[in-house]
Amino acid sequence: MKLSAVTAKSGLVFVLFGPLSALAAGAQGALIELRVSVFNSSPVQSSTLERAEGEAGRVLREVGIEVLWLNCPQLMSLEASLGRCSEASFPSHLHLRILRASHDLKVSTLGVSFSAEDGRGCYADLFYEPIRHLQEETHVSPSVILGHAMAHELGHLLLGTNSHSPSGLMRAHWTREDLANASKGNLLFSKEQCLALRNRLATSKYVETATVAMARH
Repeated sequence: MKLSAVTAKSGLVFVLFGPLSALAAGAQGALIELRVSVFNSSPVQSSTLERAEGEAGRVLREVGIEVLWLNCPQLMSLEASLGRCSEASFPSHLHLRILRASHDLKVSTLGVSFSAEDGRGCYADLFYEPIRHLQEETHVSPSVILGHAMAHELGHLLLGTNSHSPSGLMRAHWTREDLANASKGNLLFSKEQCLALRNRLATSKYVETATVAMARH
């Protein structure tokens, strides 16, 4: 199993590119749906989580992807009330867990994704404690930090292994300037990543549709 993580550190390292809204849904056709089940077992309040999902959803909407968030109960016996909440299917239905802290990663790690040797994976974790500490240091809203961390980890799951980049949302280590850009809505996927993300989901949707059509004949 391979891991991909995002951390944050102080200092100004790179000058980031501006917004990449040219690849917004209007420029690429209809939005492609992505389902994400969210399991929150951290002190993150529901209102903060809702705003974080809005941030992550906005970032992915710039790519042309519409996220359907399924906020899932922690008790397995309640999952039936949310229908497809417990399902996972790469790449169209992914899972995010929000935990208080990691027990075996660097304290600065905001999140981590899990993938198999072929680069496919449906599960990623986010960590409350480093997000809280980062908010105290930078005064950036925790919902902004969490939302962009969610989008980052979903990016890892969809882009596969070795998907960090030298700038933008998929940088391995975020700086204060990155978080300032996040607050302004300018911490986004690169043009190449946008194309790869859409192609990944679009191909999946085409295969699913073709499979269903063949089954009906």
